[in-house]
Amino acid sequence: MKIDNFIDQKGILGVSGLFFATGDFGVIDGDIKYECTALDGKCIYIYENEKIRLTAEFAEQKNGVVIRSDSFENLTEAPITVTKLVSRFRMDGDSYEVYTQFNGWQHESEGTWQPLVTQVTAASEGIRTCEGAAPVMAMHNLHTKSTTVFHLIPNAQWKMNVRKYPVSEKELVVLETGFTDGGMHLTVLPGEKIKLPTVIFFKAKNRDDLDMYKLHTVYNELYPRRRMPVLFNSWLYCFDNLDADGLYRQVDTAAELGVEAFMIDAGWFGEKDWYGSVGDWVENPNALAKGGLTALSEYVRSKGMIFGLWFEPERASKTSNAMKEHPDYYIGGGFLDFANPDARDYMFEAVSSQIDKYKIGWVKFDFNANIPYDPSGNSFYRYMQGQRIFTERLRERYPDLYLTNCASGGARMELGQSMLYDSFWPSDNESMLDELTIIKNTMKRLPSSHMERWSVLKWSDGFPWYSHKEDHGYLLTCRGGTWENVEIVSDNHLFGFMTGGPIGFSCDIASFPEEYKEKFKAHIASFKQDSGFYMSARTHLLADSPSITAIEYSDNDFSRCIVKVFTKQTHALELTVYPVVDRASVYRFGETEQSGESLMEDGIRIDGLKDNDCVTFELIKI
Repeated sequence: MKIDNFIDQKGILGVSGLFFATGDFGVIDGDIKYECTALDGKCIYIYENEKIRLTAEFAEQKNGVVIRSDSFENLTEAPITVTKLVSRFRMDGDSYEVYTQFNGWQHESEGTWQPLVTQVTAASEGIRTCEGAAPVMAMHNLHTKSTTVFHLIPNAQWKMNVRKYPVSEKELVVLETGFTDGGMHLTVLPGEKIKLPTVIFFKAKNRDDLDMYKLHTVYNELYPRRRMPVLFNSWLYCFDNLDADGLYRQVDTAAELGVEAFMIDAGWFGEKDWYGSVGDWVENPNALAKGGLTALSEYVRSKGMIFGLWFEPERASKTSNAMKEHPDYYIGGGFLDFANPDARDYMFEAVSSQIDKYKIGWVKFDFNANIPYDPSGNSFYRYMQGQRIFTERLRERYPDLYLTNCASGGARMELGQSMLYDSFWPSDNESMLDELTIIKNTMKRLPSSHMERWSVLKWSDGFPWYSHKEDHGYLLTCRGGTWENVEIVSDNHLFGFMTGGPIGFSCDIASFPEEYKEKFKAHIASFKQDSGFYMSARTHLLADSPSITAIEYSDNDFSRCIVKVFTKQTHALELTVYPVVDRASVYRFGETEQSGESLMEDGIRIDGLKDNDCVTFELIKI
């Protein structure tokens, strides 16, 4: 991709240049010039005066992907205050449609296109990086029919804004990405360099899936997955009703099925009301009988699984001992000030002590609240640097620790956090029917292997089938974040869904009939064999409608391609799916051989579509 197409140094105020910045150093706008150098395959633009240095570094990757890394440096011997700091991209023409994603509780990654009339903005609405919006924006040029995709890696409260500007009776379109500037007065110390949010951008041919395979290929190479275990989490099995007998039954069944990690979610701490004790990470002695967490951890580990616990280190309730004893460690009424080294150390030791005590190998960090503005005026830049230091320090002390990221579901599900964590709890809506939509949309901005797939199931028998005389049982999945609504799912849909990323159960697996336990066991064994493939797989969205979703997983050279076609309630009887393969190769498909050219041009026909089903087929290059 030609980087120069996104750079404008014509010196037009308000629309050109690589940055827009304001502060007590003045205004940096379109009337400044940058020096350009090439170094180690990178194109570097630098502007410098007696006070500051601005650097924009462009590094080209595979498939036309470009990574832009920008910085602001204070060259003086006194602090400098920054009130706005964004990177600029020039866009061709004046007629666009813009894709953004809303992100909210149980409505993660809901995306749509809209016309660019005046301006379109996507921004995080607080301390959590995906609060209100996801850090992605795509622009479709209606003149040229080309699409450009921009992914932001947040390191502060962020904003992406594309706007039409009138210039000399014409129009120019400019995209700006960077820090949210509402109330911003970021202090940059003498000699300090501030990094802006990194931008990954590229041209896309597929307007529906934003050529997400390009992002996946580059990201998987830069930040490869370490492992992808099979999980059990107690939350939707029992919520905070931690009955020891029931949990031990789940441990026994989980071990039999081949589960590798067993977690106790919220409710294990706080002597009375656990929600009012958030911040005090000390076991409630009445939460579990039979020796409490120590005995349960020993039992889990004796079964060959790692033991896990849920924490919410970034928040404390007002009634917690932590808030009473260390009020100076918290901001905004109950948010740990990660920018404060003392507060960071305090929480690091609090969490580490529990990891050591219970020999924890898996931690789920949750974050169930939000504040819209940083009271320090730093747009949460200092806070997020502290959060990164905290997490990296934890990884250094416990290199084998598996980390799950959750923030009321997916409120921090983005590329920057995926560098710190192993995987994400994608939503508090763990119905596989809804979660499939969330995962499918999130794959447009995050590799599939980073998103956990949770089976929240109940076996219910005794229901009559219309087409059968005998009674028959059903698999039921919950809808939403509780069990108040349920829906029937098929075996094919269940096992089609339980792949592509870490898989887990959060339900009463001990109560399932032996027939289904054997099915679960066989699927888990098969998943473990394929986990290496899925950890580095890239994905294509082959079909996307309210009733049908087709996802293809493949390795980088298309030696192996697995296609899964999911249906909801559909009136379609048949469907032709067009896989993405190597045109010049021949593939084994079932019992037949077919050229890549034929597969892409003629497709694969699926007859007899059923509701709430999944059809899977595999293509192997020969």
